Amino acid sequence: MSCIDRIAQLKSLQLYGMAATWGELHAEKPRQPPAPEAWLARLIEAEQQDRQTRSLRYQLKAAKFPIHRDLAAFDWAAPSPTQAEAT
Repeated sequence: MSCIDRIAQLKSLQLYGMAATWGELHAEKPRQPPAPEAWLARLIEAEQQDRQTRSLRYQLKAAKFPIHRDLAAFDWAAPSPTQAEAT
């Protein structure tokens, strides 16, 4: 079975993290083939990370925050709405 077929199977099972990592594992071409347990551990870890990322994205989308802002772009000198009303 080809790598593309295996990726399609993983995606049909909704294992998107494993599907992404499968291609990476085949592209590495190690000198000595890794143990199946090592491959499985990496695939499971990738799937767990992917599910956590998708869960966080869903939660942020469901919260309906008006815009995404990171702390680097935040203007700490600007007064907050409660400070502006108090003055």
